[in-house]
Amino acid sequence: MSQSLKSWAVVLGLVLAAPMATGLELGTSQTEDTLAGRLQRRIYREAFRRLNLPLTFSVMPLQRLSAEADQGQVDGEVARVPGYGADHPELIRVEEPVYDITWALFTTNPTLRLPQLGALTKTSWRATYLRGVAICANALKPLLPPDRLIDVSSDAQGFSMLRMGRSEVHCTADLSALTLQHSPEFKGVNILRRVADIGTFPLHPYLHRRHAELAPRLATTLKQMKAEGLIESYRSESLREIERP
Repeated sequence: MSQSLKSWAVVLGLVLAAPMATGLELGTSQTEDTLAGRLQRRIYREAFRRLNLPLTFSVMPLQRLSAEADQGQVDGEVARVPGYGADHPELIRVEEPVYDITWALFTTNPTLRLPQLGALTKTSWRATYLRGVAICANALKPLLPPDRLIDVSSDAQGFSMLRMGRSEVHCTADLSALTLQHSPEFKGVNILRRVADIGTFPLHPYLHRRHAELAPRLATTLKQMKAEGLIESYRSESLREIERP
């Protein structure tokens, strides 16, 4: 065999012997047609492209997602609040947030007023919140009796109950409300009026502990993307898409 052929054989052998980049599967509760879903996919696809890692998404309800991530059935979650890891020791928080969201009480009734969140105790209102959202549950349970606090399976169900007069306020995130406002079901109904804000929180990626070494690398990548203005650009682009008729 000639020297050049031997060299090519050595190179080919090294390529074949090299371990393939292992892809990750991240879980989210957001489908690709929502504002948050579009934003998440843009951010993570670019981040993992820079990390040279294949990426897939699995969509499932929040409670099931927690269980799947804890058991390592998915490799991580795309967006959870900073304190989420306290109840999920198998997950490692990526220290750089993906983006911030504001949680609030929304209503379709223009006459409702609330000077502050704590004033809920002086009302006879009924509230709904998305099942599995600890921020809403923790904020509302001390303020309302169980018979006036209803967990629902989707934000669409919560806003439908508002429209039908079966509740007065629904607790969700601003991105979720924006998505539904531009959906055919709610296009003619103003569902974006906020009665009270619960707070604005950063959302972090969480990875199963078997991928702990990836956490600082992903944090660095997200920080760089923010510095480049990419994440804000992705947010604007995603919002324009859901606003189109």
